[in-house]
Amino acid sequence: MTTTAHAPEPTSPSTRALRFLALGGLLALILSLVLTMIVVLGDAISGDGRGGVFVTMAFWTLAVGAVTGLAAAAAPHATLTYRARAVAVAAEYTLAVLAPLVALMD
Repeated sequence: MTTTAHAPEPTSPSTRALRFLALGGLLALILSLVLTMIVVLGDAISGDGRGGVFVTMAFWTLAVGAVTGLAAAAAPHATLTYRARAVAVAAEYTLAVLAPLVALMD
């Protein structure tokens, strides 16, 4: 019995579509950056005037999301498997949503 590599489902998006989704995720990260900055500036004006650990964590979340999205969009086909590219795109969107929520925790 031979085993083959994990092939994508027939109804799943192609590698090219995943790359475009990763590029769309970079736009979502820019929007998330704006929302995070609004939350942080609002906290600075109405709060104690200084950023806490969660503010730093929120901006690092955006940085990790950007690196993940760039890796999913720009990595050659031979370097990244289909499954790894799909997980990277999902992680990128998750981090884009998570960053403003983490900033709100401060």
